[in-house]
Amino acid sequence: MSKVNRLLEAEHIPSSLWDSANETLFLPASLTEAYEKLIDKYGLRNLSSERKPDDPPVGGITQKRTDQYFAQAFDGSVARAQLALLDPKCDLASTSNTCLSSIAGNRVSITDAPCGPGAAAFSFLSNIAELRAHDALPREPLDVLLIGAELSEPARKYANELFLELQPSLEKQAIFVISEFISWDVTNALSNTDLIKKMTHASNENPNQLLIVANFNSFLERPEKRKEAEPQLNELFRHASGPKSVAIWIEPNMNRAINEGGLFPWLRKKIATAWKMFAKEKTTTTAPILESSAQFECLLHLGAARVGLAVMPINLERNT
Repeated sequence: MSKVNRLLEAEHIPSSLWDSANETLFLPASLTEAYEKLIDKYGLRNLSSERKPDDPPVGGITQKRTDQYFAQAFDGSVARAQLALLDPKCDLASTSNTCLSSIAGNRVSITDAPCGPGAAAFSFLSNIAELRAHDALPREPLDVLLIGAELSEPARKYANELFLELQPSLEKQAIFVISEFISWDVTNALSNTDLIKKMTHASNENPNQLLIVANFNSFLERPEKRKEAEPQLNELFRHASGPKSVAIWIEPNMNRAINEGGLFPWLRKKIATAWKMFAKEKTTTTAPILESSAQFECLLHLGAARVGLAVMPINLERNT
């Protein structure tokens, strides 16, 4: 197998993001600062200190479940997306290249669905800003139309407030973002149509498209939920496709996501089947399942934890 040429060599990742000697990720300072402001604003520090690393909460539509996730698991989700973007251990160069080439410069529409409080999209954007600040990436103007799709209203509220805190630091690095956080229920066809309309409008403005799906296994691991969601997911991927379109699906590296019968093998089969129906030209339908792991420094000075990543990059590029 030929070696993939990396857009970001591991040795060029600044020490503010990666300690190579101890194989430890540090979350971007701008995102750390924004997060701490919200934690203090809503009085969640005590809840953060009650985290159980072996049993992190997965969030939900209520304020209580959203607060538990935001206080105890948000930083792990940020670190997981950061690991996919930076790939400091050189486990998934093609995935890192895909993400970096989509958002390094020019114009891009990003859809993060489900976005929760914004962990994946904000991880990508704040890491790009930090790389630019250390001259690891060129500081070219980047115009972003960001659509965050999420069923939980409390999570959408946190995402919007985090964005407002992050915006000045992004613009300092010539990253200009217009964001919108909308309600989305993957099991509801009409809700999915609303999201697709937003995506279509965004792609007309910014033809480079990046679809991020993260931390969905806890919802989709039940067969009945997969069955309900399948038509909407097929439609979502179809409308996200185009001449300059990619998707990346990020999950914790757990057996129930990657083993036979798990989310990723199921998803790979369904995408291949749907793509044969939708695509007029020959397209690559076999999406690899890649894995990596690293330590990361938890937010709020709560020590180090380990994050496992399973990621599936999906080629949505087509000529028509």
